[in-house]
Amino acid sequence: DAALNGVAGEYWERLAPAIDRVWRTGVEDLRTDLRGWLQHVAANDSGWEPLHFEFAFGLPPSADRDPASTKDAVLLDEGVQLRGSIDLVEQNVNGSLRVTAHKTGKRPDAIPLYVGGGKLLQPLLYGVAAQKLLAKEVAQGRLLYSTQRGAFEAVDIQIQEKSRLILARLLANIDASIANGFLPPAPQKDTCERCDYRVVCGPYEEQRYEEHKNRRDERLDPLIEIRGMA
Repeated sequence: DAALNGVAGEYWERLAPAIDRVWRTGVEDLRTDLRGWLQHVAANDSGWEPLHFEFAFGLPPSADRDPASTKDAVLLDEGVQLRGSIDLVEQNVNGSLRVTAHKTGKRPDAIPLYVGGGKLLQPLLYGVAAQKLLAKEVAQGRLLYSTQRGAFEAVDIQIQEKSRLILARLLANIDASIANGFLPPAPQKDTCERCDYRVVCGPYEEQRYEEHKNRRDERLDPLIEIRGMA
């Protein structure tokens, strides 16, 4: 409560919100989310000890990042150079690690086993990155939907041989598409509405793709394969 009040007070001074009641309602919603998240952690994570917060790699140094962070990107065994910041790294009594990415949205309707059709890569990518950087086994990566909107639910993805093979195949497909210069606008339903690149493609790519998607084009096979990965 004290931390939230301090941060809210700082931003109230900086932003001077026009309607104080709306501002205070938003802050109280945040307070409910934070308390719910802490209750979830207390009830479900007793076997895990936090080791690192905001553990960054390949990003500029910052006082807001974990002291163990490195400015160097990590080269994964899958052949990809990765930069990022892991929200939380924990260790259990057996010494293995878990990486967590906190999310403020809703949990996906279809729970991913590995990559969720190529939409949910953080658990596996950050898991293998942490394993490389910290030289310890990472047992799982997870997405924690840590708000009322997300119902404080977690999605756990085990990091094992099969999941790494799937990740390697997905990354190889992406690499090949980039190398061949073939990045077709082939959006899934309603995804254009949330895309930052709509200004480049225009508003009609989903309609165009729907009109032509039944025509056989072998160049789309890697994208179709990725979307079929659980």
